[in-house]
Amino acid sequence: MSAHEGEATRRIPYAGEIIRVLGESEGIAFCELTVPAHFAGPPPHIHHGFDESLYVLSGALTMVKDRGEPEPVPVGGLILASRGVRHTFANPHDEPARVIGVWSPASAMSFMAEIGAALPASGPPDPERLAEIYRRHDSEIVL
Repeated sequence: MSAHEGEATRRIPYAGEIIRVLGESEGIAFCELTVPAHFAGPPPHIHHGFDESLYVLSGALTMVKDRGEPEPVPVGGLILASRGVRHTFANPHDEPARVIGVWSPASAMSFMAEIGAALPASGPPDPERLAEIYRRHDSEIVL
């Protein structure tokens, strides 16, 4: 189902902001979200059941893939985290970053809803709560 003009857009809380689901079908979900300034990001993790990507529209992020060092992701940059790849991202900057997120399959949105509610905009999240959410969604925290 897609979101058309006049239709309500599904909104999911995420780190003190909102993920707007722009359109989704069983196989894929497109969303718009703002990553708050100074957001430390989720702990490094692996998703076994879905692919995730973030395309930066404004602002900037950093990303870590596998065991690499944080890399800048400027406007027009893409974070692509395939299933089975350790990754994380953050916004260490003074300005929020606006991104388009794509998840496949769209069942990943149930994970995003739970993890988004557990990630505070600032300060550390509860590590036990996060680990339990990741486990239930065929994902794992890999420090």
